Amino acid sequence: MENFDLDEQIANILDEFPGSSLEKEAILNVPLFPKTSITIDLRKYPKKPKIILPKSFKRAFGGFEYFLPLYRNWDPKKPVDMIQILQGLQRGFETIAGKKVHFSDKIIQDICYMAKTSYPKEFFCLLRIVNGVLHEYVIAPGMESSAISAVFFPSRIRGDNTLIATCHSHPTPNYHPSRADLRTFKNFYVNIIIGAPFNVSTLGVYNFKGEPIPFEVHIVNFLEHDEDQESFSI
Repeated sequence: MENFDLDEQIANILDEFPGSSLEKEAILNVPLFPKTSITIDLRKYPKKPKIILPKSFKRAFGGFEYFLPLYRNWDPKKPVDMIQILQGLQRGFETIAGKKVHFSDKIIQDICYMAKTSYPKEFFCLLRIVNGVLHEYVIAPGMESSAISAVFFPSRIRGDNTLIATCHSHPTPNYHPSRADLRTFKNFYVNIIIGAPFNVSTLGVYNFKGEPIPFEVHIVNFLEHDEDQESFSI
């Protein structure tokens, strides 16, 4: 895995995020979001950089390290590309805010496989956000499924704030939420329904109100802490 020196990190950030500026020595202002910028303090690099969020983001979202293990587990002996961390931060907040949901290609494959193997029953799982994208699934404890419903009790999942999304299948081509679905939706930031024949064309993504959200799929490899730039939006 490539190591990056301070000058490379700064140059990469300035190149990748138009409008970024070097405010003073090793302190950058980066416009990750419309009308909202963050501050990155690299003065102690290669120690973990300090990421300073606007107060409005702190009030709305709290911390962010829970969904950014690349940043949380920063190793000063092997510093990773800050671009990956900033992209993860951007995608994570977009997903949680319900602006655009970001999936890894792996979780899309997993969702399609589980829906197909569960047919004609519905399946239900929770999705974990990892480095800004929905990447892992957890079978909900106590979940019961049939050909017409999947029952889950949100109170049985506590203490894991990385589980931000629900996902379940419909054994028909209908991937729109029912009234029962909407009652579950209100407990999570993101909710996914996949209908037959269980591929990305029958994937519905909704916020906690049941409103549709656009989504994007990224080809990622977190084992190598690297990411291909390929992605596609829906």
